[in-house]
Amino acid sequence: MPHIGIKKNNMKTTPRFIAALALAGAFASTSLSAAESGPYIRLDNGVNSISGANLKLGPVSAYSVGASNSEKIKFKPGYVFGGAVGYRFSEAFAAEIELDRAQNSVDTIGGVGVQTVLDQSVKFKQTSLLASGVYNHKLSESVTLNLGAGAGAQFCSANIEEGSFTQTYGGVAYTVYGKRKSDAAFVAQLKTGVSIGLAKNVTFDAGYKLRFVSSSDIYELGLSSATINGSEKFAVDSRLNHVFSAGFTVSF
Repeated sequence: MPHIGIKKNNMKTTPRFIAALALAGAFASTSLSAAESGPYIRLDNGVNSISGANLKLGPVSAYSVGASNSEKIKFKPGYVFGGAVGYRFSEAFAAEIELDRAQNSVDTIGGVGVQTVLDQSVKFKQTSLLASGVYNHKLSESVTLNLGAGAGAQFCSANIEEGSFTQTYGGVAYTVYGKRKSDAAFVAQLKTGVSIGLAKNVTFDAGYKLRFVSSSDIYELGLSSATINGSEKFAVDSRLNHVFSAGFTVSF
């Protein structure tokens, strides 16, 4: 009889044990899915470099920098800081909105130092807002390769001095004025990087972004007199931005 009693207890215990295992498995599966999908936020900063840019002037050539209406403009490496908010749909795919701000000092215009050409130092500022799609490929348990592409807008400006002055030449009074412009340009990007897991929901990220930016008006120079009234726009022509950044991502 005791032997039969033990059998009865085992028969009762076994279904409970299986149910407990099933519940634990379901919980583990849910936890894994939560880790693979959901929102995240990233903060990063780094270095921004600009290449392939020209300073383009409008139709009036009276104020051209040199003999041409287009002069090569070189920038010094500058800083960039910002971040992104995103949503991970699976372990492999995510979408995110990026916002960052970069600032670069102008080095030379047409091969001549900017201080000589414009009689002042010039800082070129870019604020970029992009939507990107990202593909994530696991290289190991803790290291992930990230590949992405996106597009958006970049808002550009420069700290060139504003003001006006009047000068008489040949008995005619001419008024010259300068006005800063803040312009929106189209920006598209390709990016790559790696993420290294530091904790369950925290990664360290390092990467590179190649950005193509369209032309941006930054300044307008005008001339007016009794017989002449015209203006000329200074634009930083289409260019490439090279962004090297590092930061941290927290998933929720």
